[in-house]
Amino acid sequence: MTSELNNDPDSLKSDSSRPGWGLLPQDVLQALKNKHWQNSRKLKSLLSGGVSFPLVVPLKPPRGNAAIQNIGHFQNFVSSWKAFSQADFQESGQGTGQERSRLYGKGEESKNTGCEVVWEKRNFRSLAEQDVPTHLKILDIGSLACILGPNEERQLQNWLSKIRYIFEQLSPQSFSLQREGHQASSYEGSSSHDSFHKNSDQNLFQALIDHLETLDNFDKDDLELLVRLLPQLQKGMGEGGYLRALPVTFVDTKFIEKNSRIIESAATALIDKSVKDTGLISWLDCKEKPKDWLLVKPLCEKTKALLGGLPLLRLSSDTLQEFELPARNILVVENEQSCLALRDVRNTIAVSGGGKNISWMKAGWLADKNVGYWGDIDSEGMAILSDARSKLSSITPLMMDEQTVKTFADRMVSGPDSVAKTPVALTDKELILFNGLRADHYANKRLEQERIPVDYVLESLRLWLG
Repeated sequence: MTSELNNDPDSLKSDSSRPGWGLLPQDVLQALKNKHWQNSRKLKSLLSGGVSFPLVVPLKPPRGNAAIQNIGHFQNFVSSWKAFSQADFQESGQGTGQERSRLYGKGEESKNTGCEVVWEKRNFRSLAEQDVPTHLKILDIGSLACILGPNEERQLQNWLSKIRYIFEQLSPQSFSLQREGHQASSYEGSSSHDSFHKNSDQNLFQALIDHLETLDNFDKDDLELLVRLLPQLQKGMGEGGYLRALPVTFVDTKFIEKNSRIIESAATALIDKSVKDTGLISWLDCKEKPKDWLLVKPLCEKTKALLGGLPLLRLSSDTLQEFELPARNILVVENEQSCLALRDVRNTIAVSGGGKNISWMKAGWLADKNVGYWGDIDSEGMAILSDARSKLSSITPLMMDEQTVKTFADRMVSGPDSVAKTPVALTDKELILFNGLRADHYANKRLEQERIPVDYVLESLRLWLG
């Protein structure tokens, strides 16, 4: 089975002053570099065997009267490929093409390595019979690297030396000994255990090729960290803690966090095929790194004291779902700047800065609170209000009505219609406002929270509290 490099105009582009036939070595090498070496997906496929060798490249020899009409190019075409055939690099890549097979024991080593220019005898009008190059045949990945140049050859040797080191350190016998004494992983004892081990070397090779960019950036210390880490990994070993608290020796958990994708693929290949399905973090039973931080601001001295005297703090969305804020009233504010302007609101804590991120509002403890929501009056702000109400039906919208829009019509600004679908949890009046904003029924499309005077805001909050 061979793979043929198509002669499309973009991939085998020659000097426009030359005829379209008779590709020279520099044309072909540049095309090979562009289409196979500098294309990450195709290069990985070549390395892993997804694309079969040999690669066969048509050289587009002349037909009919073409050779005699441009005899200079014809002579250059033939002589260039003769010189290429005699180049020293023909032998320098031998053996490299078998590295993939040798690493995981698949197949037999080919006795034919290198590159071969295929010649045919052709008869042309007004010319005697000629030996003409018709194809370039590249027999393995090592030969491809060699003809492309020293940089590509060094790059290939670097990848293979790193992969070889990993395989040597994680051989089946060595890996089993290193894991001895640890809790057995989930696949052990299953009917697929033997077949899993049988394919683990090939799967590991594929995993490393899939993450070639990461492997390329690994230095010797990174490689050692990887091979020291993998035998320690066990399902559920995180016991519900954060990844940075994972109980591993020698390896720092920042390395795990930074290189989680290649570790996940290698663990899938070597330890448990379910790692990929569940994800490394879930398989280890670790919590995700806290994200979506929200600003929490007590709005009176009583709630400030209940929060340890802190005037401001930040909590993640996940934390807010579990941690009940010590106030009767919870005010959700879309933008932080508007929240920072608030003060002296009795028995109230404000939560702001989430924008569209209001997933925490499905927290069960909010059901017993008096919850208000205040956001920008535009199509997106109304959509966020709808989303908030779908999570907490008892929510009270504040300053998000037609009266507020008309009162401060002169402070409205333009804005995009970023919401394509009609929100499903708006009241009839809110839906009229939403549609009116989109249809330009008001002075403009958007009234930002920051444009509403503080006295109006505080009076609205006083009425909300009753």
